[in-house]
Amino acid sequence: MHPRNWRDGAYVSAAAPILIGGCGRSGTTLLRVILDSHPNLCCGPESNLFLIGKTHRLYIDEIAFKFDLTAERIIEMQQASPSLAEFIDRFFTAYATARGRPRWAEKTPKNVTVLDFIGAHFPKAKFVHVIRDGRDVACSLRTHPRHQVVDGRLVRLDTRNPWELGVSRWVEDVRAGLRFRADPRCREIRYEDLVTNPEPALRGLFDFIGEPWDERVLNFHAERSSARDVRKFPQNPEATRPLYSDAVGKWRTEMTGAEADVFKALAGPLLIELGYETDNSWSPVDGEPPR
Repeated sequence: MHPRNWRDGAYVSAAAPILIGGCGRSGTTLLRVILDSHPNLCCGPESNLFLIGKTHRLYIDEIAFKFDLTAERIIEMQQASPSLAEFIDRFFTAYATARGRPRWAEKTPKNVTVLDFIGAHFPKAKFVHVIRDGRDVACSLRTHPRHQVVDGRLVRLDTRNPWELGVSRWVEDVRAGLRFRADPRCREIRYEDLVTNPEPALRGLFDFIGEPWDERVLNFHAERSSARDVRKFPQNPEATRPLYSDAVGKWRTEMTGAEADVFKALAGPLLIELGYETDNSWSPVDGEPPR
């Protein structure tokens, strides 16, 4: 066990990791497998480690499975770390060493809500905020989670979440990231650019993080490693596929007229601010809800 103030320790890391965040269903998993394809980087499954003591607990068996480290070693690192930040540093350094990669990255969507913590304890980190059209995000969040792992295989779920929750979450999480827009350690990348014109988007990103360009990042789907075991990220198995743009603009056939009205009221101004619309007059195809 760790003390109640474990999150508040004064540890400052000398590492220069890459942290990925953004509203869920925005393409953060896609970006993490792309980064994980670079020979200098390792970016494993979602860990939630930066959220411990805030909205999450440390589930040792879960992260041991995800990151191929023994529970005993994780406990040792935890006990040797006076603070959460030091534990995170030890954990991901061990993971990177085990995979033979010099630099670690971490993807958890809600990292976007703890950028103050990241900046204070990992001042050399680079943060990448993944942004996607909120209408597509809300359509995707409506059916999330979509899978669970049962006896080692993915089983489809029939989730149907309230529309308003997904819309509000997109606004809240995107706004959290936009607070740091002017920080030179932060960079935004659009999901739409990743899937429709990936090379320019990724070349700019790798310049930002200070890594040389490597063609393997465009062929990320050919990578075979434990980090691509979909049981470790069951909500995003499509991230192991080659790039596809089918999900861009799916709101046009999936969002009803009534849902469009709700989105306009809750998130229309942010959508326009981000440049996805020039005014607030958009509506589903033909103005009719899909059946």
